[in-house]
Amino acid sequence: MDTPELSPAEARVLASLFEKSITTPNYYPMTVNAIMAASNQKSSRFPVMSLSEGEVGKALNTLAELRFCSREDLGSRVPKWRQNFKHRLLLKDHSAALLAMLMLRGAQTRSELRSRAETLRGPTTPEQLDEAVEFLADRSQPLIVTLPRQPGQKEARLAHTLCGEPDVTEVAAPAPARSSTSRDELLARIESLEARVQALESGD
Repeated sequence: MDTPELSPAEARVLASLFEKSITTPNYYPMTVNAIMAASNQKSSRFPVMSLSEGEVGKALNTLAELRFCSREDLGSRVPKWRQNFKHRLLLKDHSAALLAMLMLRGAQTRSELRSRAETLRGPTTPEQLDEAVEFLADRSQPLIVTLPRQPGQKEARLAHTLCGEPDVTEVAAPAPARSSTSRDELLARIESLEARVQALESGD
């Protein structure tokens, strides 16, 4: 099965839909406005984007044509969208979480990726991480690659290939401090509240 190449906007929209289907299931499926807010978050995103409603709608229509998501018009005053990320790419939970996190936050080290992907049902042990990374990399069309280590970097970083071959000089988001577990939890709560406010404002 050939894997279609996505634009950065399409990758962000798809990964945001996948993320929110797990972290805020009560507000899923999502309206275009809610997806736009999730895609443009200033926390837990790299790079930060400013996608318009039209750009998000266009991305959703393209993703629907590629069978990555589908639109629902029943039971709501406004259309809502569901993602089909895992099934479209034949992914397991751990590998889907890693790939989505790379789409949301750019190239990351293995330790960063494992820590951040836990909220998306990602691997919790080094062994599970290795298995999921191998699953994504060892395909006829690899979904992730290891970038050459750049000057000043202690660890090599992983990057996804859904938007084409990644730039080896890609700058990733700064890593959180080692003692930032509580900070990550707080950011997750903030994101959940943002989604709820957006859902209320859009009349869901």
